[in-house]
Amino acid sequence: MLKQPSFWIGVVIALAVVGWFRMNASEDAEVVREKPSKIAFVTAGEGEFWQAAVAGAEDAAEELGVELDVRMPKQTESVQEQNELLTTLSSGKYDGIAVSPVDAEGQTPVINSLAADRPVVTYDSDSPLSARHGFVGTSNFSAGLRAGTLVKQALPAGGEVLVLMVNRTKSNMQDRRAGFKTRIEESPNPEQEVVDQRYQVVDYLTDEGDDQRCRENIQESLEEHPDLKCIVGMNARHGPILLSVLKEAGKLGQIKLITFDTLPETLQGVRDGSISATIAQDPFKYGNEAVRMLVSLHSGDPQYLPVVGRGAIHVSVEAIDNSNIDEFQKRVEQRIKRSKKPMTAKAL
Repeated sequence: MLKQPSFWIGVVIALAVVGWFRMNASEDAEVVREKPSKIAFVTAGEGEFWQAAVAGAEDAAEELGVELDVRMPKQTESVQEQNELLTTLSSGKYDGIAVSPVDAEGQTPVINSLAADRPVVTYDSDSPLSARHGFVGTSNFSAGLRAGTLVKQALPAGGEVLVLMVNRTKSNMQDRRAGFKTRIEESPNPEQEVVDQRYQVVDYLTDEGDDQRCRENIQESLEEHPDLKCIVGMNARHGPILLSVLKEAGKLGQIKLITFDTLPETLQGVRDGSISATIAQDPFKYGNEAVRMLVSLHSGDPQYLPVVGRGAIHVSVEAIDNSNIDEFQKRVEQRIKRSKKPMTAKAL
């Protein structure tokens, strides 16, 4: 749901005033200090994906000797709550802010105001048109391509496919959809420039982070499309919800599932064959690198960021299925043992 213009104007004015005050509070203040003392880390929710990102951020902050203030919105994917948190943070003495924006375009003014007098880094989901100083995450277009490939592998004869999204405002959702659409329509014959007619995407449904709405979307689609062959869930929440709804409908195992991320329920679904494959990201790495990037930006290290891509650092994704799930989980366990912080966090 789009916010009223007055809401956005109020947020921008508040941030602009705070930014002016900070910039003019001391004539002797240096533009860049040698070492940041306090960094804010803002998620887009409080689930396990975000807890892993926080664990990575805390691990880097402890190693680098930086105070980390973690803010986890209680309402998943809420633009308004996230903006309220960012507005509050703008009045504090933070040397850098990492945020996973819910609305790539709509939050550009907010991010621009924050970035006027301190480094701002986005992670997981980007705001590419904003003045943010860097981005850490995967190439979500490539991740969408991978999802399309997995559908074609799981369903070689083709059929009707449903795609679940959180919203149409997050850059990662936009890019995943674009990549998926490119691959699913790609001709099986490289010599022919035609759309692959074997696959029909019946809809791209959004739920705005609401689990009940997601369940209802799936249930309604099952009724409207009795011949549905595959469902793709493009958010970490979707895997467990899909397993639950299909089990209740008596269709678990009858419809191919391709999901994102590695919640315990999702990995168990991969292990027992209910999910054909899931696309694993590395949120711990996102959080860890976002903090390291902010520290380097604040200290003026010109060697840290890439010279192209406006500071974008992409971390690869990996398709997890029955052939590699054991090895993947061993790697995760080793990461947890090496990390100084457990992958748990609470909303603030």
